[in-house]
Amino acid sequence: MRFKKFEGLGNDFIVVDTRTWTPDARERLGAEAARRLCDRHFGLGADGLLRLDPEPGFDARMRVLNADGSEAEMCGNGLRCVARALTEDTTGSAPHAARSVRVATGAGPLTARLVGDLVEVDLGPARDLGRVVLEVDGRAVAGRVLDLGNPHFVLDADAGRAEAAELGPRLQDHPAFPNGVNVSCRRVLPEGTIELHVWERGCGLTLACGTGAAATAAAARLDALVAEGAVRVRLPGGALEVELTATGVVQRGPARRVFHGEVDWPGTPER
Repeated sequence: MRFKKFEGLGNDFIVVDTRTWTPDARERLGAEAARRLCDRHFGLGADGLLRLDPEPGFDARMRVLNADGSEAEMCGNGLRCVARALTEDTTGSAPHAARSVRVATGAGPLTARLVGDLVEVDLGPARDLGRVVLEVDGRAVAGRVLDLGNPHFVLDADAGRAEAAELGPRLQDHPAFPNGVNVSCRRVLPEGTIELHVWERGCGLTLACGTGAAATAAAARLDALVAEGAVRVRLPGGALEVELTATGVVQRGPARRVFHGEVDWPGTPER
């Protein structure tokens, strides 16, 4: 099976183009395949598997399979990587003439553009689901819930990686979130920059989370902690720029192909 390995700020993905596969072969590249391929010791190693399926009227449909085999509706870093993959030539070594792509996702149709060395993604509006206070091991945890096609819980109190590692798995499976949730632990600096650590549903702690950065910036704007406009979000893997507008959220950041090749795995469709 041919694949490409991409990363966006250290959030890494195996990208497989299945647009010419048969439907049966495509479905064999599912949850179990994602678990095996994403294993960092016995597989290729990644935070997730991005499957590029055919979709009429679009460059592709992005299916996001997390490292644990669960499926996510959307992935911001993943979409930037998909944009790079779709605008490379078939060898994976040179830019294609296309500079933008239209991708179908579980969060609806989204557009990504190559802007210099960065990829810009229109994520649409961040839907505010309100503030909540939850009990975790006898401790009250307050924050704001937002929907960017996938669910996010942005904690109020300044927090870092240790809190994300402690609270993330407990909040991810909290009864308040029957479908799970991504947990953002942030600190807003005086100049308006946000430092962020995210526990991702289905992946755990990652070096970056694109939709988590967008949701956190939107929550900070709703709470009057940052102004409308560009917000810099610093994650362990690097920085993203999030543009907050009256109609939605635009994100700019890097996406890089690490390598490409072929891999054998049970269920590989014959070429």
